[in-house]
Amino acid sequence: MAFEIIEACGAAQVQQVRALLRDYVAQNLVDLSSQNIDAEIAGLPGRYAAPSGTLLLATDRDGTPAGCVAIHKFGDIGDAEMKRLFVAPAYRGLGLGKRLVTEAIDRAAKMGFTRVVLDTMPDMKSAIATYEGLGFQRIRPYWENVLPVIYFGKML
Repeated sequence: MAFEIIEACGAAQVQQVRALLRDYVAQNLVDLSSQNIDAEIAGLPGRYAAPSGTLLLATDRDGTPAGCVAIHKFGDIGDAEMKRLFVAPAYRGLGLGKRLVTEAIDRAAKMGFTRVVLDTMPDMKSAIATYEGLGFQRIRPYWENVLPVIYFGKML
């Protein structure tokens, strides 16, 4: 299946990302309220806005939102944090998650970041396999998360 991945910078595109992330929150079995997820979704693009971040939207051939991912500057040492990777259920198993992660990595490199970091839940086996397959390695915690997460990093 063909997908287009674009930067969500128009109001309609940002609204599509909001809808995807609301689905993400509804399907996620983890309480993300400690991350102020509702305020983050309402305030998009927020910290993911250019020039220090990007909010990416994947759509199918018909323009239907299929997935999203975001990156933003994290700290002062050249890190970009990747957040909110989500692929709608109808599009899972088609390689879209890998394409979104690859695009986020490419964008981070073009923006001058030297490393991409992320955290994920241990039960997200498919995401972990994708990250490891793309060269991410487990790292020490780069922030104090109240959730039991695994931290990954990839040098660019």
